[in-house]
Amino acid sequence: MLTAATAQEVADAYGLGGSATLTGPVARGQLGQVWRLDTGEGSHAVKEWFATPDLEEASRDADLVDAAREEGVVTPAIRRTPSGDVATSVDGTAVRVFEWVDLQPRSRRLDPVAVGRALAALHRAGTPTDKPVDNWFATGLGEQRWHDVHRRVVDEGAPFAGQLGALVDQLVAVESVIEPHEAPIVCHRDLWADNVLATRDGRVCVIDFENLGPADPSQELAMVLFEFGDDDPSRARLLHTAYRDAGGPARVTRRGHFTMLVAEQAHIGQLACSRWVGASSDSERERLARWFLEIPDDPVTLPRIDRVLAAVT
Repeated sequence: MLTAATAQEVADAYGLGGSATLTGPVARGQLGQVWRLDTGEGSHAVKEWFATPDLEEASRDADLVDAAREEGVVTPAIRRTPSGDVATSVDGTAVRVFEWVDLQPRSRRLDPVAVGRALAALHRAGTPTDKPVDNWFATGLGEQRWHDVHRRVVDEGAPFAGQLGALVDQLVAVESVIEPHEAPIVCHRDLWADNVLATRDGRVCVIDFENLGPADPSQELAMVLFEFGDDDPSRARLLHTAYRDAGGPARVTRRGHFTMLVAEQAHIGQLACSRWVGASSDSERERLARWFLEIPDDPVTLPRIDRVLAAVT
């Protein structure tokens, strides 16, 4: 793992001149954490993974990031090592380095027009692909698996077992919308409010492209309408119109366009529950419980999908 003492090693690995200091971690995700690196060449964000990934696989987002920046998307530039690598290993720890951008705390109430324009630019940058869509973005759990997950957390005494039990029928019902992805392009696929943030000067900045891959752009648009519409039809309408006016290729016209959103809800819920059961510390269980509770606090349900549809069709 990185420490403040490894600052110079990270800076040297990326050819960043001068003395270096490493501060943080300043942010944490499910798979890794971010540090701030200050050198004679300015400030940089350093991503560190909790488990070492395939470094080549971890670098596959570079083309989309570059194309998105050319389309006007505000997103941190990728720093490369002197040999041109995007990701490398420093003292046994896999890292990446990005331009530092000062960001505000997460909010689903960002300017919907700016979010719509940013998503349109992302989709203009994405290229068609014939690769299969991962199950994480394309399938649900089904009735039996949802009940199995609930039974397991009840048996283990999870503090959120009651909230899951009260929601199971709706989680099963909403999976009726699932349909295949049509005409996938390379999409970001992780456009939750954690990864679409306001800069200090108010612009919309997109970060963390590492989950990119094939997806129907209409399904990604539907997910963004849900997340940044924040159950407000007027916000969803503004976002959808701005996306369309900015040349975004997708349209949301039916329940099936919410497939990716529904699938992610299912897999996030299942993963949070299974990790809670297997966690060995109280602090980790508390973190995973908070992660799971994001679902009952803000569930994707058929009535909520229909409210978004009514706003944009």
